[in-house]
Amino acid sequence: MEDRTGLTFKVRKNLTWPETYDKALSHEIPMLSAISRTKDREQYFIFSKAYYHFKRVIVTRTDEKGIQGIEDLSGSLVAVQKGSSHHSYLLGFPDINLSLYDAVEDALTAVANGTEAAFVGNLATTNFLIQNSALTNLKFTAFEADKNLGIHFAVRKDWPVLIGILNKALDTITDEERMEIASRWISVSSEPDFGPFLRIIALIGATALIILGVSFYWILKLKREVKHREETQMELEAAKMEAEEANDFKSSFLARMSHEVRTPLNAIVGMSYLLRKTEITLTQRTYIDRITQASNNMLSIINDILDYAKIEKGKAELEITSFSLDQVIQNVISIVSYKIDEQGIGLRLIKDSKVPNWFLGDGKRLEQILLNLMNNASKFTQKGEVLLEIRLLAREGSKYHLCFTVEDTGIGMNDTQISRLFVPFTQADSTITRRFGGSGLGLSIVKHLVELMHGTIEVYSTENEGSTFSVKITLPVDEERQDQYSRRLSSSQFKDIRTLVLEKNGASMNLIESYLRSFGMQCELTTSEKSALSILENGAKPFAGQIHLLILDYDAPKNGGLQFAKEIYENSRITVKPKILLLVPMMREELFDEVKNNPVHLAIGKPIIPSVLLDGIVDLFEAKATTGIHEEVQLYQEKEGIKMRKSVLLVEDNKTNQLIAKSLLSRIGVDTIVASDGLQGVDLFKEHQKTIGLVLMDLHMPVMNGFESAEIIRALDKEVPIVAMTADVVLGVKEKCKAHGMNHFISKPFDPDDFICQAAAFLDEKERSFQRNMLLDVPSGLRSMGGNELLYLEVLREYLKENQEFLSELDRVIKSRAYEDAEHLIHKLKSSSGSIGAKEIYDYCVKFQKVLQDGKDMDILMYKSDFTGLFQRLLVEIQYYVEK
Repeated sequence: MEDRTGLTFKVRKNLTWPETYDKALSHEIPMLSAISRTKDREQYFIFSKAYYHFKRVIVTRTDEKGIQGIEDLSGSLVAVQKGSSHHSYLLGFPDINLSLYDAVEDALTAVANGTEAAFVGNLATTNFLIQNSALTNLKFTAFEADKNLGIHFAVRKDWPVLIGILNKALDTITDEERMEIASRWISVSSEPDFGPFLRIIALIGATALIILGVSFYWILKLKREVKHREETQMELEAAKMEAEEANDFKSSFLARMSHEVRTPLNAIVGMSYLLRKTEITLTQRTYIDRITQASNNMLSIINDILDYAKIEKGKAELEITSFSLDQVIQNVISIVSYKIDEQGIGLRLIKDSKVPNWFLGDGKRLEQILLNLMNNASKFTQKGEVLLEIRLLAREGSKYHLCFTVEDTGIGMNDTQISRLFVPFTQADSTITRRFGGSGLGLSIVKHLVELMHGTIEVYSTENEGSTFSVKITLPVDEERQDQYSRRLSSSQFKDIRTLVLEKNGASMNLIESYLRSFGMQCELTTSEKSALSILENGAKPFAGQIHLLILDYDAPKNGGLQFAKEIYENSRITVKPKILLLVPMMREELFDEVKNNPVHLAIGKPIIPSVLLDGIVDLFEAKATTGIHEEVQLYQEKEGIKMRKSVLLVEDNKTNQLIAKSLLSRIGVDTIVASDGLQGVDLFKEHQKTIGLVLMDLHMPVMNGFESAEIIRALDKEVPIVAMTADVVLGVKEKCKAHGMNHFISKPFDPDDFICQAAAFLDEKERSFQRNMLLDVPSGLRSMGGNELLYLEVLREYLKENQEFLSELDRVIKSRAYEDAEHLIHKLKSSSGSIGAKEIYDYCVKFQKVLQDGKDMDILMYKSDFTGLFQRLLVEIQYYVEK
């Protein structure tokens, strides 16, 4: 090509393909000499005509018999060059797990020495490298015999003239010249060519002396060649070992970093949770929520790095569960609202009312995608607003094709910056990391996660105007939960509730209207406080229609929503006062505390999430509906003072983590035995084995680590659950825990409620049923009081007061064998216990009376012993309920 074009080509050597490709994207290398053409690459390069065609092949060891085609690779781990066209091709086969290599030589060596089962590449390049690397135990298997793939020159898009020159030069190369080039460089014979050697022997066969001399010459040369190839092989293996050591070092560093950061984060999250459970104001509660959110934000950065490591190894997986889309949105907005307020910009949410709430999929990964996009949008937007819109594109049976759009009015990007957007550890330009912070991993992970969900992500941007990210994914609806959700939200419940919306923003007002219409509610809209007052004043007039609910944006009235609410209740012309639901702007948490001193019935934060709005309306009008965001089943009950017979052995060296775990477990009545290292944990387990129902085990401790301690405890007791609690969440730790006899794995920092639920779940069934099945049946007791909870509470207080000395009195009369008096006491208790809903006590009293009438001393003493324990439990439960 130099001869035909008159140009001089400067070759960059010793680069891996990913390095080469990245430098080409950044125009540091303006031309690539051998590249396949794909749709993705056409965004960045102009391609010449194909100058050589090749077939894709599978490379395996010669002793491999089971791989004959691409279908045989399903479920296997396959080596492929990272960033190559073969990499893109194999992504179309989700059942094939990929092992990515920077260099083809490394991948071929891994197949040759048995580290990898197979490699996919092109026949010509692969054969050339195999022959040069002396890898004689490999074979090719061609597939897609009818497809030929081309190799092209590629140049940067703004150099179209060079492509024209290259194409003209290619046209001048004859078929004979092409065959000669291919024969020289792209031979596909995998056997050594001894033809020249044999011809030389034949030509000099005249004399034995010459034959002998030539033979010795070639033998020596071959020995040197073999030695050279062996040295090359050793160098390749040494390089591979260095790479593995570097990878091990990276994994070790990630584990160390994760552990060191997660440990104090666990203290922050845990102590915030415990503080939140004390008596605090709503504003203080909101501040604590911000601490938790900031901690979660920090945790997400660590998780980004660990997720990228998993993605690199092809180990990222989805966890398919039922999830609430509204809850996902609420979580995202809750975390990102702090940044939005800090930037002084607006946040707008639009959710298509036709989009269901309950889906089957990985809700946490979807939340991670949206959170990354929303964080980016708010970070790069200095004025204007950020929009999150969820639209229904199409429905296909139970599958919903959804589009999540994040739009901002920020700094925007040019085409070059967009081209580098999804490259790991990079941002739009070199100054952005310093100006805005960030690891540059977020969008790379987003792209991988979207592709893992079989979705697509598109970017549209204009410099200095803003950017739009559009994620399209398909999710199956959870039909059972969605049907339940839809039935409970039937329009008949709210059809008689007339609503007035006073909102300063027209777009927000229309959005609220669409939500209310979907709930089956009648509504009127206005942006004027005068108009709102007029509608409310006319509500009592014939045919005007009474307003039952006023949805009031705090910023809509001139003097604020709270003052406007006072004016409504002081206005004598408004004879029937509506219930007022106040919409509080973001980061104005102090307003929630002020609501209780004003005629406002309920306040919810903006932006408005449909299910949160519905929750508020349900609370205000006591409608018998459930939004479905929060589970109605209480997974555990907090019963401080109610002690469980089984205790928990906590093996943890960090004092703060000890305090947090003990405090959380005490909320469900669990005693905790604390050990500060693995050896002490073993000793305490031996001492208290009969009472321990669960072992919580940290992994990294002095004296003896958690793995060794768990192994010894498991040898002592095959049944007791052992749960690892660790800040190590790198690949392989869960498997190692299982190998050492541990049942489960809780990563730090843990969600306190989730921790309590999991701890309760591992305790034995009797203890858990004791927690869930209380002796006091509150609904039954309330029914007997006609649904009057105040009366019920008064009766319970009187029951407690009346029966404080009951057990001591019963003990006295039974010891004196005054069984008639004892029967009278039990009869009196039976009647009052039935009325408060203590049916089990009532039934026991019936049996106890019969035993007392029979007068058998041993039976009476046995019944008294069992009854005493039950009655003490009932008194504790009543005390707990009354105080709560």
